[in-house]
Amino acid sequence: EKLKKLEKEKGIVIRFVIGHSATTGGVLDKALDKEEAEHKDFLRLNHVEGYHQLSTKTRFYFSTAVSMWDAEFYVKVDDDVHLNLGMLATTLAQYRSKPRVYIGCMKSGPVLSEKGVKYHEPEYWKFGEDGNKYFRHATGQIYGISKDLAAYISINS
Repeated sequence: EKLKKLEKEKGIVIRFVIGHSATTGGVLDKALDKEEAEHKDFLRLNHVEGYHQLSTKTRFYFSTAVSMWDAEFYVKVDDDVHLNLGMLATTLAQYRSKPRVYIGCMKSGPVLSEKGVKYHEPEYWKFGEDGNKYFRHATGQIYGISKDLAAYISINS
C-alpha cells in the first residue's frame, strides 16, 4: 500500500530489479516468487542473473521500464545505497527541460589493464581515451537517464 501511495502522490515508482537464476524455476526463483507475491516490489526481468551480465541487465531494465512506465527519468540504484528520495526528486527536477540527460556519481580514470587486479578489464584496449583512461561516466551505485535516452536504449537493444 505504501508503494502505491508513493507512486500516486509523488509519481515515483520503486522496484527491486532482478532476473532469474540459471536454473529457471529452481529453489532461488521459487523463493523470489514467494517474496514478490508477499511484497509486490520486484520488477522481474527475462534475464539470467550474474556478475558478468550486469551491463545486459541494465539494458534490459531500461528497456522494460520504458515499456511499463511513462516517466521523465529512469534511475538505477544499487540496493545497498541509502537514497534520499526528496533530494533525488529535487535534483532531477533541475534537468526536466534538458534533452538527453545522463547523471550520477561521475568519474573517469585508468582502465584496469593489469591481470590479477580486481575489476581487471581483459579488453582494456577497447575503452577510453589516450593513455587508457575511461571516458567520464557514472559509477554503478546510482545514475539516471532521461526518457529519451531510455527510449533510445530500448529501440536499439
